[in-house]
Amino acid sequence: MAIKNQLDLTQGSIPRVLTAFILPMILGSLIQQLYTTADAVIVGQFAGKAGLAAIDSVHTLFKFPLNFMNGLASGATILISRFYGAKDQEELGCCVHAANIMALVLGMVCTIAGVIAAPWLLCIMAVPDDIFPQTLAYCRIYFGGIWAMVMYNMTAGILRAFGDSRRPLYVLILSSLLNIIGDLLLVGVLKMGVQGAAIATVVAQAVSVVCTGRMLMRMEDLRESKASGRLRFSSGHMITMIKTGFPLALQSILFPIANSIVQASVNGMGTDSIAAWGICDKMNMLIWLIADSMSPALTTYTAQNIGANQNGRLKKGTLMGAAMSAGAVCIVSIVLYFGAGFIGGWFVSAGDRAEVIPLVVRYTKMMAPFFVFYALAEAFTGACCGMGDTLKPMLTTLVTVCLLRVACIFFVLPLYQTMECIVGIYIASWIAAGLAFSVMYVWKQRKIQTGK
Repeated sequence: MAIKNQLDLTQGSIPRVLTAFILPMILGSLIQQLYTTADAVIVGQFAGKAGLAAIDSVHTLFKFPLNFMNGLASGATILISRFYGAKDQEELGCCVHAANIMALVLGMVCTIAGVIAAPWLLCIMAVPDDIFPQTLAYCRIYFGGIWAMVMYNMTAGILRAFGDSRRPLYVLILSSLLNIIGDLLLVGVLKMGVQGAAIATVVAQAVSVVCTGRMLMRMEDLRESKASGRLRFSSGHMITMIKTGFPLALQSILFPIANSIVQASVNGMGTDSIAAWGICDKMNMLIWLIADSMSPALTTYTAQNIGANQNGRLKKGTLMGAAMSAGAVCIVSIVLYFGAGFIGGWFVSAGDRAEVIPLVVRYTKMMAPFFVFYALAEAFTGACCGMGDTLKPMLTTLVTVCLLRVACIFFVLPLYQTMECIVGIYIASWIAAGLAFSVMYVWKQRKIQTGK
């Protein structure tokens, strides 16, 4: 039975179910990071620096449609989690079908628009003439299969809404292996260059869609629904998904824009500072993986328990989840605080360590005591979104993180012109977000308890 892969987050030991649910998500994010590195190594080795530059010059281009669609998928996950928690199988099946139709339609729109607009987009991004032709070919193939990536993100999100985070991990491992094998065959053996890398990615994503789609078809909760076996359009469910997911989709687009503005300021601080900041980001990867995974985990947990009318369990589990994330982040922060010099040395050659590592240690010691605020912000963001209100969390994130960082870059940084000021700007945004979302969660929890 497929049910054995699912976790009912409305029952059982809260620490156990949260840990079992979040660990596959953390591992999945780690695998994606490792795959991206392996992909770059293969392309760089067999397609040369021109091939690597062709991919790197446009890698941010694909994030915008995918991030936007992931935000909409989060809206579907919240609604499906509620119906699953309420054990309303008829509405559950209808909602799942509506989510898949929405993903398929919008995925095809992204594919058609991307293929047609690719030359114009490359001009906007000022892709150099010497790599323009192969970059264009790469983009058109990638956009040609972006519908599969949208569909996979939706189907994987639906599985997680059922409490199943293990099987999306297995599919991710399979697709990553297929992608690497495809790169080795098409780029390394057949010498197809970046076009081969794009084809390998599209094929791997198509396989992942087939796998997750079959998993959904075999789920007992969906088979028992009267809507099972046929696609059924539900405008009401689709409108609710879009209304819930759109703020998250908008946030996912604006967030990287703000960070790009900050990165531009970092780029003006000199090579050593850029290198040190990049090393800090790599060392902090585990911090981001833990905190960022707890956010969607608590979104699903909260939505399921609201659907099941388990308000007491909702509060207890959210606080436990936030404490688990903050505790794990604190442990990693302590390791980084005292071990930054040693760990940072792994990422730079011996000849450059004398200039770069002292900066790595300085920036890390500034940030490490404050990572806990980032963890709290992500945990309570997820919980607030799971309660069905995604607009206020989106606005809070934009104000306390995006606008705060950008405003400080324009008005505070000119007064100091130091890298330490930029680090302080990040710290200030974490503190502001952590405090704001803690207050927001307490306020929303009281509203649920009073029924207002």
